Amino acid sequence: MKRKIASAAVFSLALLMTGYAQAADQETKTEPVSSVSSTKDDQSPQIEVVDIPTAEILDPMTYATTFRFYNQGGLMSRLVIGPLKRVNLGISFDAQRVIGSDDPHLIRPSVYFKLRMFDGTDILPALALGYDNQGFLYQESTKQFLHREKGLYIVGSHEILVPNLELHAGVNLFDFDSNAAVFGFFGATFKITPNFALLADYDNIRNIGDDRFNMGGRYWIAPYFNVDVAARNIGRGAAAGAERIVRLNYVGHFPL
Repeated sequence: MKRKIASAAVFSLALLMTGYAQAADQETKTEPVSSVSSTKDDQSPQIEVVDIPTAEILDPMTYATTFRFYNQGGLMSRLVIGPLKRVNLGISFDAQRVIGSDDPHLIRPSVYFKLRMFDGTDILPALALGYDNQGFLYQESTKQFLHREKGLYIVGSHEILVPNLELHAGVNLFDFDSNAAVFGFFGATFKITPNFALLADYDNIRNIGDDRFNMGGRYWIAPYFNVDVAARNIGRGAAAGAERIVRLNYVGHFPL
């Protein structure tokens, strides 16, 4: 019952903020200066680091597909669309043991929502509000993800120090019961060449031992297609979910 109430509250908040963002766009005739723009170049936007989100979103009438290959033959696929300016919606499907000889196991689908509330300035970061209930490394014994989902989150992104070095930081809440706790996360993307970016994030920050440090690289084979290679939960053993992943990301436009 509590989860249904929480889900309804999240949905209502999303609708309210979407209406606010659309009203703000109608009142403003000129585009504000943005510290992190989803159209700053011709390449696909970096809407996430390794495990954490950024404040970037897809442009209207575009879509993104992601295929994440992870531990023990797992595959997580996600489709995200930009139906409106500032708003992204998506759904993901996760399956264990897709690659290999064991029987595959399909995990429940997960939903994705992101609203870019503020485009940022030269001083203030861009801000996005989101909800994502896709976790990592599902455990059949507990019926939970070993690395829990982001749930409801808010994230800010801003370029710092040198061009193309962007810092992303935020807080998230994945439980809405009496034991609810707020977690933190931050990370960076650094595009050191036009076709390659370094990725690093520090996630699940609250209790020492439960936090995670991830690093990787992102290579653009084409402006609309890039490949991520990353190591997750560095310094921890396999029992804690340390793993190497490969992620394929494609961005396209609706033919309208």
